[in-house]
Amino acid sequence: MRRGALLFLLIGLIVIIGGLAAFLLLRGGAATSTTSQTPEVPPPPTAVPLVSVVQARIDLDANTLLNDPSLLDVVEVPVTEFDEANEFSNINDVLGKLLINPVVAGQSIRKDNIREAGLAQRIPTAEPGQTQVKAYPLIVNSLSGVADQVAVNDFVDVVATFSVERQIIRPGPVQVITVNDVDQLVREYEYGENQTFFSTKTIIQRAQVLQIVRPSVPAAPAEGTEPTPEAAPPPASSSLPQVDASGQPITGVTEGQVGTSTLTEGVWVVVLALTDQEIELLEFALQSQARIVLALRGANDDAIESTSGVTLDLLVREYGLPLPRPLPPRVYGEDEVFVPEPTPTPLP
Repeated sequence: MRRGALLFLLIGLIVIIGGLAAFLLLRGGAATSTTSQTPEVPPPPTAVPLVSVVQARIDLDANTLLNDPSLLDVVEVPVTEFDEANEFSNINDVLGKLLINPVVAGQSIRKDNIREAGLAQRIPTAEPGQTQVKAYPLIVNSLSGVADQVAVNDFVDVVATFSVERQIIRPGPVQVITVNDVDQLVREYEYGENQTFFSTKTIIQRAQVLQIVRPSVPAAPAEGTEPTPEAAPPPASSSLPQVDASGQPITGVTEGQVGTSTLTEGVWVVVLALTDQEIELLEFALQSQARIVLALRGANDDAIESTSGVTLDLLVREYGLPLPRPLPPRVYGEDEVFVPEPTPTPLP
């Protein structure tokens, strides 16, 4: 009886363990099936990189000079919307350019819609109460043009030296003239030669340099070809001082000739911003064959200096220039002229 009960318990235990094992196996298989049927989540898409583009901040009309950064704006746009061949990403590449067609606010500034600004657009606008300036060309060389050290937007002073001819009248002897039986003393005057006097004055101060036009450098001739003849020298201009190698004025040389100097040779044109009154002064000086030179101002020099000008009498009176008197003539005696002297012989 006991043996039958133990056998029955053993069979029941085996059934329970087998059922438990089967349950665990079925559950694991269902979990594996569920996991294998779950769809995979795709990775997020790659973000499109951004790039800067220059756009108009406000509506801009045609022929607008883009010299004010407040007119422009730099925004970020997707690289797929940026036209690298016809759009700008740096605002400095746009400043100073001139619009050809109008641009609305928010529209990009395109390369095919701008051009280089002309000289008329670069003339500065006059301040309130000031006279508007104009562009005036002046021919200079290495001496009158500050040795070619002037750059665009520098400020210069214009100094002119005039030559003035004065006729000299000297008093003559007193003569007695009888008029109506009355003797009268009359002094006659003699007209002498014309003498040239010089006067120097700063006629223009703080003139802005708008542009510098230099002559083109001739290309070297190809091998086997004869060099082209040199071009004719430029026309004479009173603004070009003629000097020798030591810097002293001379005559009979071509403009810009400075001998063996290492300064820049030739002539070039400096375009100045002048008012009508200043242009008249400079034109009169050139027509009077005055010597014209430029004086370069410092970067922060905006003072207007009051000058007296210079003449010989001012140098003598105001600056103490010693004025020499003519030396007395050398008068030879009769003995020096008619009595011969023995020829001196050197000592042995």
